[in-house]
Formats: sequence, structure tokens, C-alpha cells
Amino acid sequence: MKINFIDKINFSKTISQICAAGLALLGFGCSSDEPGGGGGGVCMYGTPTGHWEIRGAVTDQEGAPVTDAEIRVTNPNSNSFPNAIATTDTNSEGNYNVDDHFPHYQLKVVCVPKDPALDADSTLVDLKYIKENNIKNSWYVGHAEATVDFKLKPKQKTDEENNTGQEENEANE
Repeated sequence: MKINFIDKINFSKTISQICAAGLALLGFGCSSDEPGGGGGGVCMYGTPTGHWEIRGAVTDQEGAPVTDAEIRVTNPNSNSFPNAIATTDTNSEGNYNVDDHFPHYQLKVVCVPKDPALDADSTLVDLKYIKENNIKNSWYVGHAEATVDFKLKPKQKTDEENNTGQEENEANE
């Protein structure tokens, strides 16, 4: 018996459909979050999730609120711009609040004031997640909170700016 080209295509298509259905069933079968759901072990399929929130206040050395300062949250080994995970600006009272739903265990928080007379500042934050008992998703790592306050310093004058000021003072004398 001779198999023609059309029969080969139909057979190949049928085998592909059977394989796709088997893989789909395998994927659904491994997505259980219930312990002991398959073969005595926890069968998981997913990505870790969690919620973190960082809040704080930004002031100058005298304690006055710094408004419209940009807060950038990033990975510790990354530049804060343009690689920020989350950004926000301080409000009229100098306060900010930023959050995200992908778990990070250490973050860098950078404060960039709009006022050119103030220096930017940054700090590293270690996050500790607390898992709520009522959530049965085994991929959920929990919720973490941190408070990061910044007290921004005035920018230091460069040597060139100091020399220019001295020359102007000497000329005025």
C-alpha cells in the first residue's frame, strides 16, 4: 500500500494535536496549590508573588518638607534611572508612598530633589516578608513594609565655585 503526501500531513497533524493536548493536561495537573495534590508532594506551577510597601518623609537639614522630590526604587546593583522598579514624588508635606507586587528582598531607594540647592541621597532597604495564614497560595511570600526618611543636605560648592567666590570678594575689597 502506498501512502500519499496528504495522508502523511493528516497523520502528522493528528500526532501534533495529541501532543499538544497531553502537554496542556500536564500543565493543568501541575498547577495545584494544595499540598499532597499529586503523588505525595506539593505540585507547583507559577511565579512567586508578594507585596511590599515603602513610605517615608523627605526634609532638608532644618526639617522643612521637600516637595516634588522624585523617589526611585530599584535593584541595589542597578542605576536608579531608567531602571527603577517603581517611582513616585513627594507630596506637599514631603511624604511619599510606593509599592509593588513582585517580591524583592533588598531594594535601593533613591531621593532626587527638584531643588538644585539640595543633594540627592540613597539607601539600601532589607525587606522581611510576613505571610498571612489565610492565603493558601504557596507562591505568595507575604507582605513587607519599610519606612525610609531622608534628610537632604545642601549641595557642597565645588573648588571652582569656591575660587570664583573668593575672586569676587577680593575684587569687592
